[in-house]
Amino acid sequence: MPRLPKGREITLWGLTLPITNWTVSGISALVLVGVGGVIYKQVIETPPSMLSMTEMNARLATEVEEYGLHAMEEPTKHEYLEDADGGLALRIYPDHCVMIQRKTRRGIRTKLIVDLARENVHASNQVVKPNDGLLPVASAAQNCAGGCLNPHPGQFRWWYGVRNGDWVEVWRQWPEGCRHVQLFHPSSGSWDTNPNGTPRVRWMCCVH
Repeated sequence: MPRLPKGREITLWGLTLPITNWTVSGISALVLVGVGGVIYKQVIETPPSMLSMTEMNARLATEVEEYGLHAMEEPTKHEYLEDADGGLALRIYPDHCVMIQRKTRRGIRTKLIVDLARENVHASNQVVKPNDGLLPVASAAQNCAGGCLNPHPGQFRWWYGVRNGDWVEVWRQWPEGCRHVQLFHPSSGSWDTNPNGTPRVRWMCCVH
């Protein structure tokens, strides 16, 4: 270590110390200890807030449920922007949720953004997947030879079905027994959609 010139002093916390090689080394050590303490306090002792897997699944379920509700209703505002690759459709609903659809030559992707100002949102209509694929309904609804209302009005129950690669089935069933299934891509939050922007669903039971 190079020798420092003699005669210089430094005052710290009311103490006057001569500047020597040992003084500089001691101050450097104190600085390192202080920086380490700050890092420990901010990162290790008080780690940044992170969502648990349960919270992430709850938020995803909320998005799935909200999409099903809004896909069946008219938006309060509808904007369509075109570009060289296709277009971007925005549908804004009364509760401030936003449906985004990106159309290109390769197809269409649809994603719902739940109102960011909402707190404590949760999926209230999700149910456990029935063992036989059906929910209990009136006996008259067991005959699925009727027509389908599309979009279908009213509240529904829903559950996750079979996963096929990156896609998973989302089933919806209404109180009278009508039931359909749509594919959902959890990683991107996008839905299987028809070229005209409507949900691509398979009706499994229609009673109207």
